[in-house]
Amino acid sequence: MNMKPMLRPRPLGVPSLSRIRFRQPASHARSSNLAGATSLNNTTIPSPDAKLSRPHTDPTPPPLSLLALPTLIRSYLVSAVSASPILLTPSLWILSLLAHSKSPFLQVEHNRLLHYIVKKTIYAQFCAGETPPEVQRTATHLKETGYRGIVLNYAKELVFDKAASVKQNKDDEAKDIEDWKQGLLKTVKLVDSGDYAALKYSGAGPSVVQRLIGKLPPTTAISQATKEICDFAKDTGIKLLWDAEQNAVQPGIDQWTLDLQREYNRDGVAIVYGTYQAYAISTPKLLAQHLAIARREDFTLGVKLVRGAYMGSDPRHLFWATKAETDRVHDRIAEALIRKEWNETLGPVEEQDAQKPTFPNVSLVLATHNHESVRKAVAIRQEQARKGEELIDLSYAQLMGMADDLGTELIVAGNDACAATRAKIELSKTYKYTAWGSVRECLTYLLRRAEENQGSLSRTREGRLALGKEIRRRLLARLGWLDH
Repeated sequence: MNMKPMLRPRPLGVPSLSRIRFRQPASHARSSNLAGATSLNNTTIPSPDAKLSRPHTDPTPPPLSLLALPTLIRSYLVSAVSASPILLTPSLWILSLLAHSKSPFLQVEHNRLLHYIVKKTIYAQFCAGETPPEVQRTATHLKETGYRGIVLNYAKELVFDKAASVKQNKDDEAKDIEDWKQGLLKTVKLVDSGDYAALKYSGAGPSVVQRLIGKLPPTTAISQATKEICDFAKDTGIKLLWDAEQNAVQPGIDQWTLDLQREYNRDGVAIVYGTYQAYAISTPKLLAQHLAIARREDFTLGVKLVRGAYMGSDPRHLFWATKAETDRVHDRIAEALIRKEWNETLGPVEEQDAQKPTFPNVSLVLATHNHESVRKAVAIRQEQARKGEELIDLSYAQLMGMADDLGTELIVAGNDACAATRAKIELSKTYKYTAWGSVRECLTYLLRRAEENQGSLSRTREGRLALGKEIRRRLLARLGWLDH
């Protein structure tokens, strides 16, 4: 099929570099959604109250035009199921059944038809591949789309409840740690310089989980395995994100990760990142303490900021009472880190910092699908660029298969903002987080993705509307009703 070349989209409000016109009835014209935007060298900067959605009167293709039509359709169908409680509930039940079934008929590694169906649908939506060549093809495709890179996670996980009570002998413990190390080394070797690899300590086996629960230091075996992974990442320019886990092990993970940052995050470069969950009441104080340690010991603190993903399993009293409180804490922490300024949410914990509010070097990964949070970060970032202020190392990340409207918007906005300001630093480095492994190994990861959508129906609906609009635009163009 002969295809016309796809036009490069541009961010909301940026003056067009071409004179392309759509043949569109006047009745279809709508007003811009970018109320409250400010201007920067002919590049429109959204205020925190402005929407990231494009003005409907803009004659150029929207950011979602970066995606292939089959990807758009699959994303729309998955989003439609996620947004419907009637469809989502049985879908979760089926996925849970596949993840935990002991029947060979329901195990994807034994049922070829079932394997094919799962791999071509939900697996393809969220996962990078079963083999290194498949993963590399996915990574290349994402980078060709315009993403800065990927965050790659090895999907094999340990069942936490069972791990907490299992007693291992030394041979089993050593085997689990070695298998964990080899899986992570494979993961790190699959990504390129500048990419991220995501890690979980719980995958190293029951003995490691039990040490984390007891807040004990790592054994010599786990320390050596971790050092080998970190050394390889440092030598190849890869960054390591230690993912958050359930509250019972999280304090131990925080301490182990901070010790690694002391060793590897030197000379203004972060190799190791810890994850901080904004929904936890303890997070502002914990992060402030880690910032104080980083300032005092002169290393860069790597921060992956998320809202949180374990509300369904951790004690409810550990979290803020409302989503609005979580949103406020998340956004104020992000602002403090981006500006490198203490505020009422993230304040200094040491007297020296209170008297002279110094701020350590920090690298931030803002891992969110929340449009409002991203709008605020983008507005601050572009304001700093306009004023010539120092910019921290900041990346945005979304799960592959979710928030494509936000991810592609950031790609386009970042590219044009850099061109307009001639900035020497990328203003909008955007990554996609994805998992790799066999379909069987990824089922737990896929189940968690589906469960997360239960609490985000409004966001899913917003993304689905954007996907539907782009699919309609693409089909109308193919029918010749829109003039390229």
